[in-house]
Order: sequence, then structure tokens, then C-alpha cells
Amino acid sequence: MVNPLLKRLPRELRNNLGKYLGIFLLMAGSIALVSGFLLAANSISVIISAMRDDYNIEDARFTCDFEATDEALDAAREAAEGVGGADVEPLYGIDATLDEEMGHAPQKDATVRTYRHRTTFDVAAYAEGRAPEAADEVALDRVFASHRGIEVGGTVTLSGHALKVVGIMTLPDQQALFEDNSDFTLNTITFGVAELSDAGFDALAQDVEPIYTYAILFHDRGLSVAERTNAETDVMEALADEGARVSDFIDADANQGIGYAADDVEGDSSMWEVMMGIIVVIMAFVFVVLTSSTIEEESAVIGTLLASGWRARELVAHYLALPAIVGALACAGGTALGMTLLETPMKNLYYNSYSLPPYHMTWSWHVFLMCTVVPFVLLVGVTLVGLLHKMGKTPLQFLRHELGRGGTKRGLRLPARLGFVPRFRVRVFLRNLGNFVTLFVGIAFASMLLLFGLAVLPTMNHYAESLRNTMVAAHQYTLKRPVDLTGTDEGRASWEAYDRVAGVADVDDLGLGDEEKRELVRSLARIGDDDHAVNLSANSDEAIAQAESYAVYQLQYDRGEGAGYESVTVYGIRPGSRYWDDLDVGDGRVILGRGFTDKFGLGVGDTLELWDKYEDATYKLTASEVYGTKSDLNVYLDLDTFNVLFGNPSGYFNAYASDEALDIDERWLASDLTPADMDKIGAQMTDSMGDMMYMLLGVAVFIFLVFIYLLTKAVIDRSARSISYMKVFGYRDHEVSHLYVRSITWCVVASLVLSLPVIIGSLTVIFKAMLLSYNGNIEIFVPADAMAKCVLTGLVTYAVVALVHLRSIRRVPMSLALKVQE
Repeated sequence: MVNPLLKRLPRELRNNLGKYLGIFLLMAGSIALVSGFLLAANSISVIISAMRDDYNIEDARFTCDFEATDEALDAAREAAEGVGGADVEPLYGIDATLDEEMGHAPQKDATVRTYRHRTTFDVAAYAEGRAPEAADEVALDRVFASHRGIEVGGTVTLSGHALKVVGIMTLPDQQALFEDNSDFTLNTITFGVAELSDAGFDALAQDVEPIYTYAILFHDRGLSVAERTNAETDVMEALADEGARVSDFIDADANQGIGYAADDVEGDSSMWEVMMGIIVVIMAFVFVVLTSSTIEEESAVIGTLLASGWRARELVAHYLALPAIVGALACAGGTALGMTLLETPMKNLYYNSYSLPPYHMTWSWHVFLMCTVVPFVLLVGVTLVGLLHKMGKTPLQFLRHELGRGGTKRGLRLPARLGFVPRFRVRVFLRNLGNFVTLFVGIAFASMLLLFGLAVLPTMNHYAESLRNTMVAAHQYTLKRPVDLTGTDEGRASWEAYDRVAGVADVDDLGLGDEEKRELVRSLARIGDDDHAVNLSANSDEAIAQAESYAVYQLQYDRGEGAGYESVTVYGIRPGSRYWDDLDVGDGRVILGRGFTDKFGLGVGDTLELWDKYEDATYKLTASEVYGTKSDLNVYLDLDTFNVLFGNPSGYFNAYASDEALDIDERWLASDLTPADMDKIGAQMTDSMGDMMYMLLGVAVFIFLVFIYLLTKAVIDRSARSISYMKVFGYRDHEVSHLYVRSITWCVVASLVLSLPVIIGSLTVIFKAMLLSYNGNIEIFVPADAMAKCVLTGLVTYAVVALVHLRSIRRVPMSLALKVQE
């Protein structure tokens, strides 16, 4: 015989359609958006991780002033024999100017770094078309071409050479388009890369000097970073012994074109996982409230069924069935929607910025477990626990609606001077105090999600501003070796000789006589390996006088909890520095940036253990003082202590701080950091995260809308009998709405405002956990306008919900008041 309780399920669904529709939308919408993003991010991570082997990505690259000889390249290969050998091959590039695109002058000047079509190292992945074969054919980077509106079949002019676009591709060493590896932001508008045929490259090289870059690929792909770095050092020494003048050397780990995209995807995935965690907590709270509400609404029915002989477990199974069915459909529908419709828009968030190979989806059981299984188990589990807890009451208690803890309580005496309407509203509030407390907590959760979306971009901009404020000078120059801005006459003569030799491929090209050659050799012989270079560019005496040298080196700090390593910059500064004038580094003191205290809880007296991944060495430093702002994650030593610690020669330095611009020879300059670069960090974060944050904000508003509806609906449903009494006494619908909805409105407004301090405190903890794996200490920043937007969004959302409730109040029948309650 069919269980008669099954016949109630369609009627229960119809009578509580709003509640179950809210649950379905809350779960399905949240799961669809988060699973769509995480599945796309996971697929992109899989693609990026496989690129090293699939496209033979280099282990390192070096650039020479002139084309390296075969002897120098053979010496480099021989130097790598100690680690199993290596291939060293040319990756020459030409920085060509984009003169014309698709038959029109370009809107913005652009540089296109062109390479020969690659077949061994850093092999291109073609998204459209084919590789160039003729001299007048070119293949362009996908992202650059997309942003410039260039398509296959069009034409471009590079440094005067008209070329037909036959392919759209991506280069695995240019996943992020950084024109220079020291740049702080990628550039997809005015910088791109391209491939030419051998004939096309040779033709272009006749007009534009190539950049002589070479790639290194070690045969043993499992080398540790320290082993690889030592081998790279041996390679550089071998090149120098053979006369190759290396101007730049970059390990793959330090190449932003290779690693930047992967780091960005990983960081964003952590953010969405945290968001999913918040959503799961919100769902759990909703399920608790709705389960309690369902039992109270159905208490008379449950009491009757229990008194009629039905077992408690049968009723638990009955009341669990509908939430479980709706939840299963929501989880399945949300996952299907995320995989089919939302995965592509989420993928495009990255493919619009990063040059990655053609996309293919990779299934992730981790994403399925987090976004589908956990919410469903949570729904069933919370509902089951709530039902089992409530089913402990007797049939008589159910029939009398005595499901609270203390039974009937005496009403609170209110002041007689209060009018009827205020007294009634106070009674409504007191009678539903538990519901309103629940509403407060629920609004706090929903507002947390909303404020989370509103605060991310201001937080990133605030972080960039904090970094700007930590800069001690208008320019902080990092050098490739110590460079004196002035020098002795003898030293200057030696480095002038070096500069002359560096400007030609062969000394004989200088056209010197025998005596001049001998003098040149004597000058060069005076240069030792540890000698400071002399800057040959002219600077004013005032500029030189105000510049101050210091040393800088980067180490790694283990964050713990499997969160990877934090990049820590160690500074060696001079005691009595004019730029770090508030720092006392004398007597071997170790000064920690305040970011260590805020992010890792380290302070005075604590030991900081830092690891050098290139030398595989560990350094232990005991903090003497904490300094600076919370964004400061640097370590400060005096220069002598710095040099002793790292085994540098006495007087070593590799950086200048200067409030005036210095003209430093490009040969020795690694980077010039200015406050404007810090602004670019904020702009880049806004550009790369903006679309994602707007999507996140949309998710938050949607969840907030459904959440507020479900919670306030529970209050209205519990007051249905009282509303019916009011109608029997002659009150019109709008008067009843005025009494009930106004009470809820004041509670919602108070909750939105009063919950803000709690939310900000909670978000501070959440942000620390979420951004633990990010380099830098990014503290949450919630501007006043973000808080105002949160409250305003909450009010607008509630206004929409209130209109729905007004309709619900009009539908409460007067006959409900006539039904026997006991």
C-alpha cells in the first residue's frame, strides 16, 4: 500500500513554494557560479602545469650583447654536464614597431617582439591558422591580436615590412605579456609577440638589430631550484671565460612571462574557495532556520500523526524528503549549469588577459565535492539533526505548539503612555525576539558576503598605496653589480676601456694600433671580479651627493600550513641613513617589518628562519625591533652585517636610493622602482580582478536577496494566526502590513547597521586566511562608501522582498483564526 504521507508532498510543495523555490535558487545559483569558476580555474591550472613538458618550456634564458660564438655555446653545454647536460639554443628576438594594422595606422604605438618559428624550445600553441612559411607571413599572439582587432587574413606592418597574418598563437614563455621582466604590470595593448619564418626574420633583422637571447633546457627536468641555479652559475662562468658578454640571465622561476598567470589563477581560486565556505555557512544557517520554522508550522499535524500511531522516524523521513529532493535537484542543476553555461565566461576572465594554449575542460572531483556534495550533505544533515531534536517532544506538546524551552511566559508590562500602534509593534518584536535575533545573525552573514565583494578592490588599491608609502625615495635603483657613480681616474679609464670593448663583437673592429691595443688590455686587466664598475654616464654633483647606496637580497620564509613560501626582501643599509632616518641598525640589530607581526605573529625576540632557494642555505635572525607599516614584510640590517651574512666582499652594495633621477648605464641597471610603479600594481589588480569582482558582487546580491526573503518569510509565516486575528477584528490589509512589515523593516535596518563592526572583524580574519598564500601582507580595507553601499544594497533588496511580503499578508485567510489550536 502506498504510504499516505507521500500524498502530502505535492501539497506541501505547493503551499510552501516560495520557501523551497528560495532554497533551490540559493543552492543552484551559488553552486553554478562557484563551480563554474573553480572548474575553469582548475582546468587552466592543469593546462599551465602541463605546458612545461608539452611545449618544452625553458629552464632559463640569457641575453648577450653580441651573438655568442659556437665555442661559447659549447662551453655552456659542457658546463652543465655535472647535472646531466643541457641544450642551449638561440631564441633571438627583434623588437619591431607596429606601423600599420589591418591597413590602418595603429591607435596606440606598439612594440611586437618577433621570433623565428620555434620547433624545439618554447614551442608555440596555435589557436587559429598556421605557422608562417613565407617571408611575408606572420603569426601574432592571441591576446594582443584580440585587443588590437587583428584577425587571420589581415595585414600588419612591422618596422616597414608588410606581413600577412596567417596564424594566431601563444608562446609558452610569454603567457603574461611583460615587455621587460622587471615590469610590475603586464601589457596586452602596446606590447605583443609574434613568429616569423626564417626568411621573414632574416629580412627584418637587416633593418632592426636582434636581441641575442638563448634558452637553456636541462636534460634532467627534475633538478631542484638550488641544483639548477648552481648549474646556471657554472654556465654563466663558462660563457664569460669564452668571451661572451652576458647582459641578462633569468631563471624560469623568476620569469614573469612563465609564472605570473599560474600564480594569479591559484590566488583567485583561494578567494573563490573562501567565498564558497561563506556560502556554505550561510546555507547551514538557512537550513537551521527553515527546519525549525517547518516543525513549528506543522506542529499540530505532527502531534496528530504521533497520537495516531505514526512513529517519529517515519515523520522524520517524511519531513526530510522534500528538502532532500529539492536540494538534490538544486545541487545537480547548479553543477550542470556551472559546467555548461558558466564555465566559458569564467574561463574568459583569464583568457582575455593571459596568452594560454587552447582551452579544454578537466574534471575535478575536488570541485565537485566542495560545490555539490558538501552543500547537499549539509542540507540533509542539518535538516535531519533539527528534525530529530524537535521530534523529542510529546504529541501533546506538538498539539499545543509548546516547542520552546520554557513554555508560556508572562508578557512584559509596557508603559501605559505608549499608543496602541507602538505597543503592538513592540509586542510583535518581543513575541518574535528569537526570530529577529536569527534575522540579525542571518543578515550579518549575508552582509559579510556582500561586503566581501565590495571590499576586495579597495583593499588591493589600499595595499598598492601602502607600498607606495613604504618607498623611502623617489627612485630605488637595483643594480646587476656594484657601480660607483664616481671613481678614480684609473678606475674610470679601465671601465671606459671595458665600454669600448663591449660595443664591438671583436677588438680588431676598433681599428686600434698595437700600442693602443696594449694599453686597452692593461686597462682591462686592472678590473677584478669583485671590483665596482664605474658609471660612465654624467650626473650632477648634487644628484650624486644625495644618492645613497645600499644592498638588497631576496630570501624565502615558510608560511606554514602548506601555504608555500613568502618572498622576503633583506636590506643592508648604512647606519645613520638619510633615507631610512628612523631606523637604528647599528650593533648588528635585526629590524623586522611590521607585516611579520600582523601576518605571522612574529615580534621582538622571535627567531626568523629564512631560506635561500638559489643556494639552498638557511639563515636564522633574531628580531631586535619591529618597524614600519603592516604592509612592510622586509628585514633590515646594517650593510656590514648584511655582507658578512651573505659572504659578500667588504663594501659590497647593489642598489641606490635617490630623490633625484640618476643616469646609470643600462648595462648595470636591473630596475628603477618609483612610486608610479606602485600605482601600476593597484591598476593591474583592478584590471585583472575587476570583472571577477563584479561577478562576485552579483553573486552576493543574489544570495542576499534570497536569504533575506527566506528569513523574513519565516517571521511572517510564524505570525500568520495573529495576522488572521487582526483581519477578523476589522483591520485592513495595508494596516496589518503597516504593523508587521514596519517592525521587520526596523529590525532589518538595525541589523544592517549594527552588524557592520562584527562583519569587518570577521572579514579581517577571513582575509588573512584567504591571502596567506599571497606574497605581501594585504590587510582588509573597507572604505566608508563600501559600507554605505552594503547598507543601501541591503535596503533596496529588502524593499523588493517587502513587496512580496505585502502580497503574502493579503493572502492570509481570516478562517485561520477560527481554527482550533489546542
